[in-house]
Amino acid sequence: MKILKIGGSLITEKDERAFEVAREDIIEMIADQISGKLILVHGVGSFGHPHVKRYGLTPRGISVTHLACIRINQKFCSALAERGINPVPVHPLEFFHRPDFDLIQELVSMGFVPVLHGDVIYQNGKFRVISGDEIVRIFSEKFKVDRVGFASDTDIVVDGKRVDFIDVTELDEFLEKIGTAEGKHDVTGGMRGKLKEAGRIAEKCDVYIFNGMKDGSVEDFLNGKWVGTRVGRKSL
Repeated sequence: MKILKIGGSLITEKDERAFEVAREDIIEMIADQISGKLILVHGVGSFGHPHVKRYGLTPRGISVTHLACIRINQKFCSALAERGINPVPVHPLEFFHRPDFDLIQELVSMGFVPVLHGDVIYQNGKFRVISGDEIVRIFSEKFKVDRVGFASDTDIVVDGKRVDFIDVTELDEFLEKIGTAEGKHDVTGGMRGKLKEAGRIAEKCDVYIFNGMKDGSVEDFLNGKWVGTRVGRKSL
């Protein structure tokens, strides 16, 4: 089984001026490439982050943020269903209250594609934001996973060159070289948060971070090919 995260910056306009703007063409392009047994997770981009920034984790903020996350999830799932995929929306606000990981495994075995997303959740007596990247890491720890992919809107580039491999033992040093994304809504840590989660996942299986805008890159990942940057250990 594979886990694939589709970045919110890929399927929505994430510029600070954008508000609930879906990139319908990109959603359709990605949906065209989906196949096989997998769990999908997607970011919410301009459907989630602006609400959290405006209202915080107040009752109003939690309500409007969750509803907006559902809206982009419906768009993504509808595109999959139109192409013969059988998606099952799984909303983290409800799921993580009493997690049933066996249900997710059964859905995949039955031919469904569970589709989760960034959201707000209630945990340890308070609400917090959970990123799609964190969800991927949690699920990769719960299931036997062949590979994990993070499709973003860009490759990982340092000094003008794409990074092909990051050794998890050198991840902290690498994180010092990169900055945070500027000019984008993001309350979940951006690329730095993604790399930190990827480093933890890479202790268990291959992890790839790649540019999902490139034609066929999602399909290549699902077919077992090297795409973008692999995060792992040199001894593998």
